[in-house]
Amino acid sequence: MHIPLKKIFRRLVRSAIIVVLVLALLSLFSAVQEAWSSEVSSNYQSMPAFHKMPPLVAKWDRPPTVIVCDIVPVEEWQLRSALAFWGRQNFKFGTVEFKRNTTASTTACDSSAPVGHIVIHLAPKPAKENPSQKPTTLAQTHFYVDNNTKKIRWAIIKLHTAPIERVLEHEIGHALGFLHYNKAGHLMHESQPLGGWDTDGLQK
Repeated sequence: MHIPLKKIFRRLVRSAIIVVLVLALLSLFSAVQEAWSSEVSSNYQSMPAFHKMPPLVAKWDRPPTVIVCDIVPVEEWQLRSALAFWGRQNFKFGTVEFKRNTTASTTACDSSAPVGHIVIHLAPKPAKENPSQKPTTLAQTHFYVDNNTKKIRWAIIKLHTAPIERVLEHEIGHALGFLHYNKAGHLMHESQPLGGWDTDGLQK
């Protein structure tokens, strides 16, 4: 059966367009993945981010004290706003220490295990040998869960830069025991550009 050259040419052009579109979509997906909002780690075994509800892997035994250490690029109103957001989800917090030079604040900021506290730090700068290296995340959160009680003992948030919209609320969510939940528009989405203010499943 003879196929006209015009038809073959049209099919080749159509195939080329499809390939270009697929490559463009893959490139866009890659760029979004790089716009990663945060990184969470804990001694609790990691769980996938895709769930029917945001995974809450552990809880605090009592309301944690929140301490913002010196030189962290956060305004007090940003912190109060983020804590008020979680207050509306029925989570409670203890004392709030904002860049205060008290013995309690200094001790917690210097500790690698600040029991009973959520401590917010500025992340260390890149090594001197590669000062131009940019961080791959906007923030990192680590929380420690007691293996016997299954309760959170402490949490440390490290910000790489001044927090943009929702980042502080997102990281405090990790400090309260939530992992990532990849529902488009959700606060706990692992990619900041794909997240939003959806609070589905975040109420205590």
